[in-house]
Amino acid sequence: MFRKTKNKYYVLEKFSRQPGLIHGFSTRQFGDLRVKKSLEENDKLESFLKALGLERKNLIMMEQVHGGKVKIVKDKNKGEVIKAVDGLVTDQPGIILGVKVADCLPLLFFDTQKRVIGIAHAGWEGILEMIGQKVIKKMEALDIYPQDILIGVGPHISGCCYEVQKDLINKFVKKFGQLAEMIFEDHGKSFLNLSIPLKAQLIKVGILEKNIELPQVCTYCQNDEFFSYRKDSQETYGEILGVISLKNKDD
Repeated sequence: MFRKTKNKYYVLEKFSRQPGLIHGFSTRQFGDLRVKKSLEENDKLESFLKALGLERKNLIMMEQVHGGKVKIVKDKNKGEVIKAVDGLVTDQPGIILGVKVADCLPLLFFDTQKRVIGIAHAGWEGILEMIGQKVIKKMEALDIYPQDILIGVGPHISGCCYEVQKDLINKFVKKFGQLAEMIFEDHGKSFLNLSIPLKAQLIKVGILEKNIELPQVCTYCQNDEFFSYRKDSQETYGEILGVISLKNKDD
């Protein structure tokens, strides 16, 4: 279940039940939360993070290059935009991990036993790069087990609206086979549901299907609430921010 809080950001039900865990996804109401090289570029980050009781100085974001690189981050990385990565992992409380999207899939990871968190940006290229599996592998380096991990997917473009060319369809079939509901045809047009191959790659490395929270929220259909690269104009385009953080024991 994906629900809007009284502070106007969205949360995932399974993640909301975890003590000491903070997470959320912004909406258009918070404005365009993109950054390129520095968190200081965007003052709008403050209002969104404040709604969650968080501070920008503790945020770590990614350059997001549509690749498969993942980095473990520590306190020393607070306030940084990490270059050339699309995934972050940490076991340190107080750090906020952030991912910006406008149709791509924002992924949150939480190990319920060792309390390790992760985040990833998954466009079609990242899914072909197996970004989901690579975050899991990085988390395993911190002595966790896949069956203990919860994974949540935030607002993204759904298969109903993601029309693609045949060559991209062929790449996904070659990589993942003929997965049910991954592809459908309508009046000579091809549509791709990115959540299906993402889910398949996660289950393949030991993630329990019941631990994957995948709400049916489409950025294209719900463009009044979320930004969409495909639907917005140059004047209306922006990106939402998804975040996850472990509370300090003293908080």
